[in-house]
Amino acid sequence: MVSKLYRFLLTLIATLLMFGSPEALDSNATPLQQLYIMKELVPNLQTVGLIWKQSSVNSSDLLPKIQRAAAATSLKVVIADAEELREVAEKFRDLTDNYRIQALWILTNDDLTGNSLSQDFLIKNAVMKGIPIFAPNTDWVSKGACATLLNEGGSVKLFVNKKTADVLKIKIPEKYMATTQFLATN
Repeated sequence: MVSKLYRFLLTLIATLLMFGSPEALDSNATPLQQLYIMKELVPNLQTVGLIWKQSSVNSSDLLPKIQRAAAATSLKVVIADAEELREVAEKFRDLTDNYRIQALWILTNDDLTGNSLSQDFLIKNAVMKGIPIFAPNTDWVSKGACATLLNEGGSVKLFVNKKTADVLKIKIPEKYMATTQFLATN
């Protein structure tokens, strides 16, 4: 057990050094920080679905970071590229039906995922399927996504939609309560 913890800590430190500062994704935490908190909030998490518009991100830079973070946290991340609004529902269904994702990760808030139709569809359907959404910002959380992890004033803070977390039976570990802010109870 100690060697696994030691290996994980070494991987965590090495990955943080590789990723650079947490500001690598605008105001968001690094992929490693985000996957780590997902695993903390959903203890038996194994598969995370990621919907993004590949053309709106620097995927050649971001993809290796996601892969390293997934390896460091022992999570499988399945990426679904949706370039048009009409593809969002199809990609979501593919992730839930064919890959049996246990969490949905929205990494960016571009013209596709930031669209209110996409947000409403994903939030409603994910909650109905018991899948927490880990979002790119607090706007998503206020609308019903489960949580987001943001850098604020130099420290990483967790923002949680309490109502969604309660519906999904997600408990915030005590060690995170001091840096957690609960948002809208829609």
